[in-house]
Amino acid sequence: MLMPNRKPFKKTFIILLFLSLNLSFLLSNKCFAVSYEYAVTVPIVDNKGNPGDIVSYKEGKYSLTDVFQDPTIYGVIVENPSISFVDRNLEDSKLVTSMGEVPLNVSSKNGDIKEGDYVTSSDIPGVGVKANEDGQVLGVAMEEFSSNNNDEIGQIYILLDIKTMFFGKGLSGNLLDIIRNSLTSPFMTPVQALRYLLAIAIIFASFVIGFSSFGKITGSSVEALGRNPLAGSAIRKVMLFNFILTFVIMAMGLVAAYFILTI
Repeated sequence: MLMPNRKPFKKTFIILLFLSLNLSFLLSNKCFAVSYEYAVTVPIVDNKGNPGDIVSYKEGKYSLTDVFQDPTIYGVIVENPSISFVDRNLEDSKLVTSMGEVPLNVSSKNGDIKEGDYVTSSDIPGVGVKANEDGQVLGVAMEEFSSNNNDEIGQIYILLDIKTMFFGKGLSGNLLDIIRNSLTSPFMTPVQALRYLLAIAIIFASFVIGFSSFGKITGSSVEALGRNPLAGSAIRKVMLFNFILTFVIMAMGLVAAYFILTI
């Protein structure tokens, strides 16, 4: 009587066991591991700052951020990063990272922070708050923080990703500020830079086309009016239409630039 070959079953069982152990390991790491891509030592003014504080770089100096949605945010002070670059010539310095999962000191001064909310800098030195306006953000909250006391400082983990964020609250009065703040940011991905450059190019082109067409047609209309004063009413209508068309062209350029930045 032939005995069944159990080797394929044995191999399958070993493979499944191996895969399940690796899957468990990966899931556990995903839930509990905190990683920093890298950190560098920077000399902070007066050597101030604790782990979790926000650091900005302005006027050639590193200091704790004390401006709401500061466009010069550099990173967050951390401890024990996976990779660190240490300048041994610096006597007083802190390890700062600009990406990864990091603990951040936060306050509820701008509202309770929920998981998934964007966080940004505040007027409290080194402390982050909830971001709810267009401007510079630190990243996304991975935990919640709430307190009835605005002076209370807590600490949560965030996914650090410094960039300019748009919440789509309207175009009025925001476009030029958005572009200015974005271009002053020390961190910008190639895609973000391309979006800003494209938006600026569209705005510039729409204004050039609008003013040039308005100037040409207006000049021709004035010349025609001088030759034939009796046609003044028709010529003025043409000039008014040209003015409206110029305004529409420039407005379309602004709207197109805004959608490029926000989508």
